[in-house]
Amino acid sequence: MIPVTPLQGSSILVNADLIEAVEQLPDTVLVLANGRRMVVLDSPADIVARIRHVRAAILAYADDLLDHGKAEVVRLHSLEGGEAR
Repeated sequence: MIPVTPLQGSSILVNADLIEAVEQLPDTVLVLANGRRMVVLDSPADIVARIRHVRAAILAYADDLLDHGKAEVVRLHSLEGGEAR
């Protein structure tokens, strides 16, 4: 899940695996797997960076599980710069 800010609301979490495309028209539009389109305030570069961060955290968690048989919690950063659980 990644945080995004829709034009008409406050920050929400979106399943990054359901994002099929990120368009800039000039607004940023997320195209989801179900065909829904969501206009957000976030830039395409920010969206991509968040997706990469989440996927890297998942891979690091899986790698730690394989190497040590247990894993530590990987904390993700929220939009406000604090930590999210």
